[in-house]
Amino acid sequence: MTVVSQIKFTAIGAVTSEKVEVPTSALADHDVRIAPAYLGICGSDLHVLGGGHPFAKPPVVPGHEISAVVTGIGAGVTTVSIGDHVVVDPIMACMKCRACRSGRFNLCEPPMVAGFRAPGFGRSSHVVPERNIHIAPKSLPLDVLAFAEPAACACHCVNRMPAEAREDVLVIGAGTIGLSIVQALRILGAGKITVVEPDERKRALALKLGAARVCAPGQLADDERFTGVIDVVAAQATLTEACTKVVAGGTVVCMGVPNGPREIPLPSMQRFERNLVNSGMYVPGDFDAVIGWLKDGLFDTSDLITDIFPVDAASAAYARAKDPTSIKVLLKFSE
Repeated sequence: MTVVSQIKFTAIGAVTSEKVEVPTSALADHDVRIAPAYLGICGSDLHVLGGGHPFAKPPVVPGHEISAVVTGIGAGVTTVSIGDHVVVDPIMACMKCRACRSGRFNLCEPPMVAGFRAPGFGRSSHVVPERNIHIAPKSLPLDVLAFAEPAACACHCVNRMPAEAREDVLVIGAGTIGLSIVQALRILGAGKITVVEPDERKRALALKLGAARVCAPGQLADDERFTGVIDVVAAQATLTEACTKVVAGGTVVCMGVPNGPREIPLPSMQRFERNLVNSGMYVPGDFDAVIGWLKDGLFDTSDLITDIFPVDAASAAYARAKDPTSIKVLLKFSE
């Protein structure tokens, strides 16, 4: 048996840090053992903790955003070495279904994602398939590398929008993902970026990170239209705004996770060929792209990582993550 540090949602609203014994077993041929260094707290983790997630409820070990160091490899592993600094794709795909065979592991059903239907990364040692590993330069700080997962979400989202729709883009919501999308739009060559966000500080960050203009909700003129709109909130009001603010022939991307069914203004969407597409997580190439962005300094995390807590202060970390003034809270395992 091996003793590991572990974060656990023991009940709705209850977070513990504990030492637990786990079986010590030989690695399968294509498995990799990792030691997480930093774990990011996501809004979906908070939904699980609050009992509002559709696929996961406490008790559960959470965590799907990590940077890590490789500590062991199976006999058949050829792409990863002990000591590598890595990001781990949390999608534990079946590798057999139609989506997996085409490389779209994010569409595998049912979705087996670490921290939800699959075991979470919130422990000091974990075993994952080799194919889930993405290697990063050791020169890239591990706390910065921990931002690769939300950056990959943003990269995938922007790539779901046709290039012609990126000429004049409205982004609704400037939390972690919204601010990441602003940067992804800038990096991928979008034109003018406008952001709607209620929090003044986050509006200022959106300007710093690449937006040309920011507004509070309700401040856009009635007749304003955009070639593309990204809804990072997915509330009924924001989805309605997205569908009515896009030009004829333009594209709306729903990036936010709705907590229930939503209505769309179908008559005008149909008549004027306004496209509504959705973005769900990422594919492997998105991780490789954003590791490059982080390495080259194109994607800035300095104002996005607002807090770092030790693992034994997990309860305080999740409480802080609920505070709307935070952006990204990290838990630190080790360097």
